[in-house]
Amino acid sequence: METSVPRERPYQDGTRGTGTLMERLQRKTVRLAAEVERTLTRARLVQGVAATLPQFCFNELRTALWRAAGFKIGEGSLVMGDLHMAGLGDWPSLFSVGEYSYITGPLRMDLGGSVSLGNGVNIGHDCIFLTVNHQIGPRWRRAGWSTYGAITVGDGAWLASRVTILPGVTIGEGAIVAAGAVVSRDVDPHTMVGGVPARVIRTLDSSWADQPPPPEVTAG
Repeated sequence: METSVPRERPYQDGTRGTGTLMERLQRKTVRLAAEVERTLTRARLVQGVAATLPQFCFNELRTALWRAAGFKIGEGSLVMGDLHMAGLGDWPSLFSVGEYSYITGPLRMDLGGSVSLGNGVNIGHDCIFLTVNHQIGPRWRRAGWSTYGAITVGDGAWLASRVTILPGVTIGEGAIVAAGAVVSRDVDPHTMVGGVPARVIRTLDSSWADQPPPPEVTAG
């Protein structure tokens, strides 16, 4: 009867669980040092401090903290709840917000790729932006190598509560994504979508004739 021998399984950094005890300890030490260095960045420290502020309270202070950490957040925009970020990239260079946009929070983002919010955007409660996916791997680990796709939300768009945006998706300007939707493909401008996966519900009026300009968009 043949005996099954476990294959060497690579770590995320490409190394394998082989070598002498000292070599394995050295590899673990390098990974630990890299993790500590990532944790001590200014953005991660701000994430911890901002999480102590109550929802909808100290919105100007919370937003100022994120700006101080290097994030590009335009004039008149507010972060009104927690931003939960993850990923190995440089967060401030991967997440940006235009002018007069409102993030209700909590907003969860896996920042392997960039997330860009335009002007006059409203983001509801408990939304999730995922820029990281995985190739299908072998039978012993089906979540294979990571792939990345940027997320873009156009001017004036409204994402209602608990919306999930998947990698590589662009939400067109003036679009609406209904609560609880999972968006796996691009949404055309001035279109309302909803459902799992999100599908077109109806086309919206694209005229600004009877609408206020983006700076007058209200939170909520």
